[in-house]
Amino acid sequence: MTAKKWTISFLIIILIILTGIAILNVVVDPYGYFDAVDGINTAINDNSYIRVLKGKHIEKFGNNYDAYLLGGSKGGCYTSDKLKELDGYNYYNTYITCGNFEEYYIYAKLIAEETEAKKIIVNLSGFECLFDVRSGIKQQTPAMFTGKSEVAEFISFLFKNPSLSVGEIMNPTFDYRQNDDGSRNLDSLYEKYYQDPDKYVKEECIYDLNKNLKEMFEKAETRTFSSFPNDIKYLRKIVELCEENNIELLVINTATPITSRQSYEGEAYWNFLAQVATVTDYWDFTSYNDINKNPYNFYDDAHAFYEVIDLVVDTINGANSYEGFGKLVTKDNVYEYLQERRADFYELKKEYEETGTITLNGYEHASNLVKKGE
Repeated sequence: MTAKKWTISFLIIILIILTGIAILNVVVDPYGYFDAVDGINTAINDNSYIRVLKGKHIEKFGNNYDAYLLGGSKGGCYTSDKLKELDGYNYYNTYITCGNFEEYYIYAKLIAEETEAKKIIVNLSGFECLFDVRSGIKQQTPAMFTGKSEVAEFISFLFKNPSLSVGEIMNPTFDYRQNDDGSRNLDSLYEKYYQDPDKYVKEECIYDLNKNLKEMFEKAETRTFSSFPNDIKYLRKIVELCEENNIELLVINTATPITSRQSYEGEAYWNFLAQVATVTDYWDFTSYNDINKNPYNFYDDAHAFYEVIDLVVDTINGANSYEGFGKLVTKDNVYEYLQERRADFYELKKEYEETGTITLNGYEHASNLVKKGE
């Protein structure tokens, strides 16, 4: 074989291999990227690159909605039907996993530019302070927001390492498709929960309870976060953006179980909440109330079932409430509120130091909102 023929044969082999990799990655689509680029959810689930889907959906179908919810994974269980009870608006849930304030601003800016939105809800959780620097492909900000080439991004996903696609074929990781309104689909989790709630909570929610409590209480006074100035900066930019575009803004710090606060709860975070109140009023559901102290209300150690989020909406709307769950925080009452929160925290710390744990509410307690048949 001549050198010329050998070179041509080599190039043909490389082309065949690359074509095979591209076809494999498109068909299997392990990142959910190719399903997302048209803005239409065919099979997008929580393990997909949902940042692309949410951005493209807003860009192409934004005027189908009156209002939007922005937030990280804890915002996933706000359904459009429930949010509509607040104001009659048709909502799209734009939650992303491991989101931060800068990304919320990026999506808010897209909404303001591409739609006639009347309202934006920003759902916070405390975890934003941990995600100023993220890792992992599915947590990267898509090219449509960064100014980088979308063509280059598309090509890069065509030729990702095919081992992930092969692994998906060999061991499929099935997950339920997200709902059409952008919210999370929890059908499989409810099914597992109702089979044996006690076992479920033990395995999914409180498996590291005392370890997490130890970290939370020990670091409460020393923990710091470099992200806070940037977080306040982008929150302020969201407020200004909404004011400039005549968009109503509602900020919610959503329900969070006591079992998942080891990475941020403490003095620094409380000071941050005080700063948030100087920028905008917000509803806070993160106090140490009975709802948050009942692990049966959550489908893992960090995220609430629909019933809890529905109560968040009902509380804001004045339709329903639970004692101690939810407070409208303003610059006028924030310091009083945080003093109460601080006192409650150190009361829990005292219990932990004396007993090695804290008392959580059980399945039959009135604070459990997730009971079969109710």
